[in-house]
Amino acid sequence: MAKEAANYRWNSSEAAEAYDRAAPVIHPCYEVVQNEILKLLPFDAEEPFELVDLGGGSGRLAERVLERFAGARITVVDQSVPFLALAERRLARFAPRVAIIECRLQDWASRGPVSPRPEDRISARRGHVDVIVSTSAIHHLEPAEKRALYRACFTALAPGGMFINGDEFRPADDAAFLALLEEWSTHMRAAIANGDIPESFANTFDQWHDRNIRRFGDPKKSGDDCLETLDAQMSYLRDIGFRDVECPWAAKLWGVIVARKSSRIS
Repeated sequence: MAKEAANYRWNSSEAAEAYDRAAPVIHPCYEVVQNEILKLLPFDAEEPFELVDLGGGSGRLAERVLERFAGARITVVDQSVPFLALAERRLARFAPRVAIIECRLQDWASRGPVSPRPEDRISARRGHVDVIVSTSAIHHLEPAEKRALYRACFTALAPGGMFINGDEFRPADDAAFLALLEEWSTHMRAAIANGDIPESFANTFDQWHDRNIRRFGDPKKSGDDCLETLDAQMSYLRDIGFRDVECPWAAKLWGVIVARKSSRIS
């Protein structure tokens, strides 16, 4: 585990800080995806609710939720120490309503929600989370890991709770998929050349290009960009027991999936 953590590309402070500064440029639909997630949250401004942000990174989405919903309490889960350091600084003003957990999503799935708080806040207990969200994180898991994570989410959610994933998805056709990857690659090279993305991010991008375009079609392992289709992801959720699984928004490589747990207690 220690070796894996040391090799994890987002455990570089330079890479994490560069991504955080330029996220809306790196991810062309970054703000759109966040806006779609915010629109889906069915709460009044003062209504209390528990939200877990899986792969929450530097806390940008959590910040927007906390600003909009005074009753929200959030647990940010991520395996990147540099990203979580950024999140801790960004969310410090909300400290009574925020917890931060350093944890791989695979481990969160296998052991269930864990709270860093001595008082064992409600969001750490199975069956008591109102919303679980994730953005641009779950696509790094292999299919079996995704299914395990979705099962853990289903267990953690309260009856009537919802799961929202704003992520990267591939078309079924390989040629169409490669064309979209190349389009994003062209966008990235131009943004780095223009100074819209820090030059320090160039090495991270070159590694992505090597894995995903130069070696397109090679087998993927956990931690790579293990993109699957929207249909496949929605099928996983339905098979686990989620209902009303739908995709309210999608464009090119990006989309938002929402799924609900039945409010009926069996």
